[in-house]
Amino acid sequence: MLHAFEGNIPQGQNLAEVTLTIAGGFDKRLKENVEYLQELQSLAEREGVSDRVKFVTSCSTEERNTLLSECICVLYTPKDEHFGIVPLEAMAAQKPVIACNSGGPVERIRHDVTGFLCDPTPLEFSQVMFKLTSDPQTAERMGKEARQHVCQSFSTKMFGQRLNRDVMDIFQNRHEGKDGNNAKKIPKEYSLKYGQHEIDFSWHCF
Repeated sequence: MLHAFEGNIPQGQNLAEVTLTIAGGFDKRLKENVEYLQELQSLAEREGVSDRVKFVTSCSTEERNTLLSECICVLYTPKDEHFGIVPLEAMAAQKPVIACNSGGPVERIRHDVTGFLCDPTPLEFSQVMFKLTSDPQTAERMGKEARQHVCQSFSTKMFGQRLNRDVMDIFQNRHEGKDGNNAKKIPKEYSLKYGQHEIDFSWHCF
């Protein structure tokens, strides 16, 4: 992304006020963490964009929420990620997400609706980055679609309903006879009690 920040600017595109914030977990006790941060900082210096690239290490929940409220979009660069909570947090904050076209994001992000799924190359990422930074209205519209998508598909209420359904299915299957005629009736109060169980996620939708 740092290579692409200046190298693939479309003709006529003005990025004088565009900034890039790189945020993530950081443990100074781990040598590889320290070396990688230094490598990225050095790369920003060599590319001449260090004044527009900010590094935020191990940000608090409050800092994360502030970053999400101020940004145009969120870049999620892991390849073949198994789930990916960051895209859901970003979409819940009404921000479109740019992610790799593999792994969990493929199932979470609706391409060209709530964000973009790209091949893991600087060129593809930079093209959609430029698209959103040059058209804030599109970014805002996609952000609203993203929020709606998360609330409809990944909210606490939806998780509770799905969890309740799956548990009821397991409960019923365990009490069925081989011929399926000896199934015990599931107590109504059990179903209601479980259905009202709350699950704690940091990106609740209300």
